[in-house]
Amino acid sequence: MASQRAPLALLLGGSLAGGSLLLLAAAPARALVTLKVKPVGPDLVVTGSGSAQTSSLTSAGTDNAYTNALSDVQIYAGPPAFSDGSVNLWSGLTGPAAFGGDPSVYTNPDSNPALSFGDLFGIVTSSNSADIRLVLPSSYISGASLSGRTTYTNLTLAQAGLTPGATYTWTWGSGTTAETIELQIDATPVPAPLPIAGAAAAFHSVQRLRRRVRST
Repeated sequence: MASQRAPLALLLGGSLAGGSLLLLAAAPARALVTLKVKPVGPDLVVTGSGSAQTSSLTSAGTDNAYTNALSDVQIYAGPPAFSDGSVNLWSGLTGPAAFGGDPSVYTNPDSNPALSFGDLFGIVTSSNSADIRLVLPSSYISGASLSGRTTYTNLTLAQAGLTPGATYTWTWGSGTTAETIELQIDATPVPAPLPIAGAAAAFHSVQRLRRRVRST
């Protein structure tokens, strides 16, 4: 009897595994929009990429003169506003009400295409989750690729009130329609710890002491 059960168990196991593989293959890939903030020399650079499905969002209108700016409640990738400020606003997201410690608004007036270019898109938050907005180009087609870059010259993470290494996430939809936009703040390199400098100073002190002992 045992020899008869083994093939059946293997057959069932194989069927289940095959079914799992089919389910995994059929599951749609989850879209993700990512905004990354990184210091580059004296400047602060925001790069964005990914794609977004808007079927689970609600249209919140169109703005033909949108401002590309950075503050504790808004951040975008892409060209300056006067280059292409036409965007669509979408509501229906949940997530943090703010992500920075500086309410000041830093605009991006640089029209140099080598510094700020691509699609204009990002996030503007609010203490009221119903007012959080996903900002996408007015010509954007749901699911299409997004790519953009914004450069804020002579601005640091500290000046902008951004925490190095922090990550903030906003979501919308559920199940197979679940979508995410994620903001990643670069973890800046840590300066050499003070004990190393102290050890070097101690080494030189010992060397000087040895020379004095020899001279006496």
